[in-house]
Amino acid sequence: MWQWLVLSIVTVCLVSALLLYVFSRLLLSPKKVAYDKTYKLGIQKGEIDDHVFQTIRKEEVYIRSYHGYKLHGMLFPVANSKKVIIIAHGIKWSLFGSFKYVEMFQKRGFHVLLCDHRFHGLSGGAYTSFGYYEKDDLMAWIDYSTTRFGSKAFIGLLGESLGAASALEVSKRDSRVRFCIADCAFSDFKALLKLRLKLDLKIRFYPLIDVISYLVKLRHGWSFPEISPIKGLEKIKTPILFIHGKRDSFIPLQMTIEMFKRKKGKKTLFIVPEAGHAEAYNTDPKGYERKVIEFIKEIEQACPGSLFKEKQQV
Repeated sequence: MWQWLVLSIVTVCLVSALLLYVFSRLLLSPKKVAYDKTYKLGIQKGEIDDHVFQTIRKEEVYIRSYHGYKLHGMLFPVANSKKVIIIAHGIKWSLFGSFKYVEMFQKRGFHVLLCDHRFHGLSGGAYTSFGYYEKDDLMAWIDYSTTRFGSKAFIGLLGESLGAASALEVSKRDSRVRFCIADCAFSDFKALLKLRLKLDLKIRFYPLIDVISYLVKLRHGWSFPEISPIKGLEKIKTPILFIHGKRDSFIPLQMTIEMFKRKKGKKTLFIVPEAGHAEAYNTDPKGYERKVIEFIKEIEQACPGSLFKEKQQV
């Protein structure tokens, strides 16, 4: 009898450990869309004009991350400018999802740098870290931009979803970021996991998240509570434009509202009533562009006169 009891306990422990391992692997290595397919889907969605993309001036760029893997980007340059916008896409996608923003920023005289996150597109990295290492990768792109365009380059960040959360984390750490546009960012990764666990899997056993976080800490060196864009947000001076779709069913609008309330100083909130997750621009492109241009114009006007004059000449 005791042997069967011990065997049962061991079996339960092994099965539980296996399930935790599988769950953590699925979380960190989600099924992503192939790089070429994101381009084709971008055309189908109307986000990419194939003729425009093929004929526009662009450069493929590869750099090394702080963590040893390669990072892939695509630069769309303009003439005689020291203004740069670095754009980060959402999870499971690639930099092609950001091409829709290129024209909007080039009209304002910005070099536009689209980036593939680690584990996505043509970048390296064995798994996604939901912003923990992605923020370091964005800082590597900032280093690249200052090397190429000068230490006084006027640098902004725009991110969607995972990219937005990463951009917010960088804005808290790097004073070279002159402004941040956070489109449908999550405020706290652990809180988002609790919500998805309840809605997607109908599970309310939240200690499961803590156990998986502990396993990730042991295996990879970071934990879920360390990914929290809202923490310390009230201390940063970087101007932030918060954007969110009211019909976002993946990351709740309330997360953006909470971050907007927490942020002090220069900030703007733009809610698109009919937009779902990461669909604010597609739903209201004119309103989106108008709000972004108004936001950037205020920041540029507060900068030294030489920069504003450069903008007027583009």
